[in-house]
Amino acid sequence: MTAQEQQRNEQLNAIGRELDELHLSGELNFDNFKALFHRALAICGPGDDMEMFCHFARGEGWWDWMMQELQNAPSRRVA
Repeated sequence: MTAQEQQRNEQLNAIGRELDELHLSGELNFDNFKALFHRALAICGPGDDMEMFCHFARGEGWWDWMMQELQNAPSRRVA
């Protein structure tokens, strides 16, 4: 694993921990969800790593918003 990949993984893990902590404390609202989602999206793009948000997209409209954001996000794949 390169240093860049390790840094990316550490950043995503930190976002995952923050997501868990907000959820467990009852403080995960839509604004917090969106902010963490956008941070993760900026780090990894719309890939498999974004699956960590699926479990938390339970509020009304959260899932639809998340799917729309993923569809609109530019791909990081190189042809």
